[in-house]
Amino acid sequence: MPHTKDFVIDAAPVCDSPGLQEREGLEQFQASLITRMAASDNESMRSRRLAVAMGEQHYLIPLAQAGEIVPLAGLPVTPVPATQAWFLGLLNIRGSLIGLADLMGLAEAALQEIGRGSHALLLADGLAPHCALLLSRVLGLRDITEMTRISKNFETEIALPGINGRYKDNSGQQWDELDLSQLIQDSRFLQIGR
Repeated sequence: MPHTKDFVIDAAPVCDSPGLQEREGLEQFQASLITRMAASDNESMRSRRLAVAMGEQHYLIPLAQAGEIVPLAGLPVTPVPATQAWFLGLLNIRGSLIGLADLMGLAEAALQEIGRGSHALLLADGLAPHCALLLSRVLGLRDITEMTRISKNFETEIALPGINGRYKDNSGQQWDELDLSQLIQDSRFLQIGR
């Protein structure tokens, strides 16, 4: 039987090669960059708010609590008998019945008129999937880190449940932060029947 020669494999670490070290360094850098970008996006999401107007009042709503925004132009609102005046009725949005509430009426201010710029803000599915709020206007996104937090104690304050902060932007516009998770737990908001 012929004698076979034993082969010895060089057990030197492969990462001694300069190209491999550079590639591993680049991969670590990329992973670190992705982690930092994700953290930045999460921080940005926590500080950004949906800016809306209800009547003459300006509100900031956390993005995670806001669902779809639907223009009301041409969308009929079906009144529901024996409900509070601020509960405007039902909307049919793609076959789903959605209750439409006017928070200005809930706060005992003048009810909003539905006009060309009016929208319905559907609450996020995790909050109240068949509930929407009447908006006079949608004003885009705002970052509360670019605003100054101010006192909530003003004489003209509208008593709206769920207000948990008041801010002023660089132009001097006052914004109330509306926490929809607090709003949907308020007994007045839950009682739509007369």
